[in-house]
Amino acid sequence: MATINLRDFPDDLHKRLKAEAAKRGTSVKWILIQAAREWLKRERGR
Repeated sequence: MATINLRDFPDDLHKRLKAEAAKRGTSVKWILIQAAREWLKRERGR
């Protein structure tokens, strides 16, 4: 699996993602992977 490092990721967005992940019992990584998958699905449909 590839490793991705994001620079200049907004602190407020990271805090919100981390809090949401904790509420759902998951990780920020999982949320970002799911978001990328959904984005790719939408892009293919264009």
